[in-house]
Amino acid sequence: MTVQEMKIAGDGLSTRDINRKIKEGLRENIKKFSIESNAELDSIVVGIREDAEFILSGRFGDFVGALNHGPKIEIHGKTGRYVGNNMTAGEIIVHGDADDGVGFGTYNGTIVVHGDAGDGIGQLNKGGVIIIDGDIGDLAGLYMLSGDLIITGDTGKDIGDWIIGGNIYVGGEFETGTNAKVMEPERNDLDKLSSLFSRYSIDASPEEFKKIQRKEIRPFYG
Repeated sequence: MTVQEMKIAGDGLSTRDINRKIKEGLRENIKKFSIESNAELDSIVVGIREDAEFILSGRFGDFVGALNHGPKIEIHGKTGRYVGNNMTAGEIIVHGDADDGVGFGTYNGTIVVHGDAGDGIGQLNKGGVIIIDGDIGDLAGLYMLSGDLIITGDTGKDIGDWIIGGNIYVGGEFETGTNAKVMEPERNDLDKLSSLFSRYSIDASPEEFKKIQRKEIRPFYG
C-alpha cells in the first residue's frame, strides 16, 4: 500500500496554520508529512498521538515535538529550546544543533541530537532516552528521575545536580553537581550504549564513557 504524504511549505504560514494542516492530514489518514520552514516558529508538530512520520527541514523555534505520544520526527536543521518537552512516546532525531532544555520532563520515548545543545538538557527526565552527539552546556540532568541521558562530548558545570534516579553517561570532560557520583559502566551499561550507538549511527566507543548516578538516596533530608 502506498503511504500518502503531505508536503507543507511553511514559510509565510503561522504555527497555527501548519498545525491545522497536520491535523487535517491526520484526519484523512495521511501518515507522512514533510515540512519546510525557516521562520523559527515555536510549537510545531505538538500534541500528536498518531503513529505518523514527520520530516522537518529548515530552522525551528521552541517546543518542537512537545507533548507527543507516538510519532517519529526527523529534523534537518537547528531547533530552539525544549525539543520533545514532556513527550510520552515516540522518537525525535535532530540533525543539527538544539538550544536549551532538550527533553525537559520527558516521560518516555527517545530524543537524539546529532549536534551540540545548550543548558538544562534532560532536566526532570522521567524515563526517556536522550542522546546528545556533541557538547552541551550547564546543569544537564538536574532533578532527573529516571531514564538515560547520554552525552558523547564535553559538558558544562553541574551535570547530574540533585539527580534522583536514572543514568547519565558522558564520553567527554564533565563536572558533576551536588549528590552525583561517578562510576565505571558495567557490562549491561556497555551493551545498552553499543545498541543505541549502532541504532542511531553514533561514532563513539562505550568503553570511553563514565556513568553518573545519585550519591545519596535521601539527599534532601541528611
